[in-house]
Amino acid sequence: MQAPPGPPRRRAGARTKSKRKRSSGIGTVLLVIGIGLMVLCGAALAVILVAPPTEAIRNELVAQVKSSTGRDLSIKGDAGLTFFPALGFTMGDVSLSAPPAMGGAPFVRMKRLTVQVKLLPLLSQKVAIDSFILDEPVIDLRVDKQGQKSWDFAAHQAGPKRTQLAQADGRGGTVNDAGSSWPGAGSGASEGGFDVAALEQLELGDVRIINGTVGYTDEGSGTNERVDAINATLGLKSIASPFTLEGDLRYKGEQVAFNSNLRSLKSILGQRPADLDATVQSPHLTGTFKGRVDVSQDLRLDGDVTAQSDSVRGLATWLGAELPKAKGFGPFSLKGRLRADGPVYDLSNIKLGLDGATGDGKVTVKTDGVRPNVSGELRLSELDLNKYMPAGDAAQDAGTAADGQDEPSSIEDLINRPGPRVRGYTKRSGWSQDPIDFSALGTVDANLKLGLGRLLYEKIKVGRTRMDVVLTDRALTAKLNEMELYSGTGRGVVTVNTRSATPVMGANFNLQGVSAQPLLNDAAEIDWLAGKGQLLLALKSSGLHERQIINRLNGSASFAFQDGAITGFNVAKWVRAIQQGNLADFGGSPTEKTDFSELSASFKIVKGVAVNDDLQIQSPLLRATGEGKVVLPRQRVDYTVKPKIVASLSGQGGNRALSGIEVPVRVHGPFDNLSYTPDLQGIFKDPNKAADTVRELGRKFGGEKTGKFLDNLLGGNKEDGEGVDAKKLLDGFLGGR
Repeated sequence: MQAPPGPPRRRAGARTKSKRKRSSGIGTVLLVIGIGLMVLCGAALAVILVAPPTEAIRNELVAQVKSSTGRDLSIKGDAGLTFFPALGFTMGDVSLSAPPAMGGAPFVRMKRLTVQVKLLPLLSQKVAIDSFILDEPVIDLRVDKQGQKSWDFAAHQAGPKRTQLAQADGRGGTVNDAGSSWPGAGSGASEGGFDVAALEQLELGDVRIINGTVGYTDEGSGTNERVDAINATLGLKSIASPFTLEGDLRYKGEQVAFNSNLRSLKSILGQRPADLDATVQSPHLTGTFKGRVDVSQDLRLDGDVTAQSDSVRGLATWLGAELPKAKGFGPFSLKGRLRADGPVYDLSNIKLGLDGATGDGKVTVKTDGVRPNVSGELRLSELDLNKYMPAGDAAQDAGTAADGQDEPSSIEDLINRPGPRVRGYTKRSGWSQDPIDFSALGTVDANLKLGLGRLLYEKIKVGRTRMDVVLTDRALTAKLNEMELYSGTGRGVVTVNTRSATPVMGANFNLQGVSAQPLLNDAAEIDWLAGKGQLLLALKSSGLHERQIINRLNGSASFAFQDGAITGFNVAKWVRAIQQGNLADFGGSPTEKTDFSELSASFKIVKGVAVNDDLQIQSPLLRATGEGKVVLPRQRVDYTVKPKIVASLSGQGGNRALSGIEVPVRVHGPFDNLSYTPDLQGIFKDPNKAADTVRELGRKFGGEKTGKFLDNLLGGNKEDGEGVDAKKLLDGFLGGR
């Protein structure tokens, strides 16, 4: 019997095929889904690349800056992102505000900021900046009247922390008070307000400033400074590596090149000192610094400095200070140790050179006052004041009457006046009317101790000198504690006060053992007095120029010299000429002189006219008195000397009241062309007394010829009963009738 037929057999593999078909359908779905996701991601990436979320980044930056600094960051221009070959962004018209309480111009503004970061280092959580470019940045460094500084972020950093600022958001970041988050924000140890740990991995590539400007304004002092055309390149591999800065800028119209090397930026960010080498070079100044810098509070420096300039005058003009018109203020060099702490600068171990002179010492400069204040000690090889005094022209036309000057009373008076002479006569030197520039006295205050190897003023030469110089608010006092002067010594005080419209000055000197001839020759071109002795001066005046000062000169002067001579004339020869009635031999010459044992006089000076009435000259066989005036404004002398031949060999310390033949002599005329004429009036008011004196001379010294000479001259003597005919003698003087 056959079995009933069963169900048909399926071919081998049929079931498997069905399953594969089902599996293939799932794979297709997954593939489609994968492709769809890729398309979506690509589309998203394309959207990001084509239209990146710059607005969100802009808002995040603004919020972060506000949170960390309290300042407002403004990005008004276009912003954009780049992803290849580096991740970067650009922002146009960027500004950062000043402190909230300060207001005014932004602290920083710039045309464009470009930042690019290398991609690969980001995978290792390193930030390597490929480029950081500030295009036309303008930085406003400002101090307001309350002392607040636009660059001071410490107030915000030191304030109470907001509770939201450091709260974790659960995503590895922090939430700020604006509600935004930033990966890694607030992590790491903070030093001095900077998150130094977060910057440890920072690397800088191309960092540049293009055509930048920095302005400095102190609203309290009125100071305004501006530096522009700044082009600089910064180099920094890491904040622990040396930080280099080089470039150039324009200051007051001149290009200045700079180069600096900061050993560790990390130290500066951590408000710790760091080593610094810096060089500045301009057309007027080259300077270097090698030492340490600290910016934790005010700027602090400690290191060796050098400075060199081909012209101090050019340097001062560039910096806005005009120096007096003079031949000095030339080459300058300086080396020393600088310690700066805010407004105080200490310069020690100084080695300097100025206009051929050298010096050393120490100086402190304080810049926190109305004017810089300079104090310290300096020793100079020499100080030639002529190099720094205003250059004056020759005297102005004599036809212009000076302040207080007498009007001419005669043709001779006009001819002899200082200034151009009439009818082709030679021009005389006189007192200048060029204004004296005292402005340098208002540039600084000073309290200095100076030691000088040599001091020169006009032709006056002073040897080793110690002086104290005090300059306060345009008033100068120079106290000369010790000085060597023409073989003698001296002390003195000079004052110049320019606080009023017309400067006031004074001088007091006490000179001992001074050689008169070289001193007077150099001081006043007086070469007819020789000897050594004492000179006292007490002078004061006021004026804007040399002539005005001389016209207003008041005070006193006195001198007492010993063992000298009056050169240019011979008093004994004058007496002999008068005795012989020979006026042709009366006069003077450079080879003649009158020796003396003692010479003294005192002068009262009023409005430039020195008056004397107590001249005393003593020497063997000669006594002399004198009186008259020296008119300094007109540089003229009108003086009468009354010499006597006496019967005494005593000179210094002898009897001043001895009787004798008095022969008055008038000395008059301009300084450079004195005239000597006998004053005949009164010569023989007492001829009998004169005869007795001559006979006494003859008896005492055995001079028989003296008595005979007098008898012959006067026509007899009293003992013979023959009187003296004074008229005949005068006729002899006048050449007879």
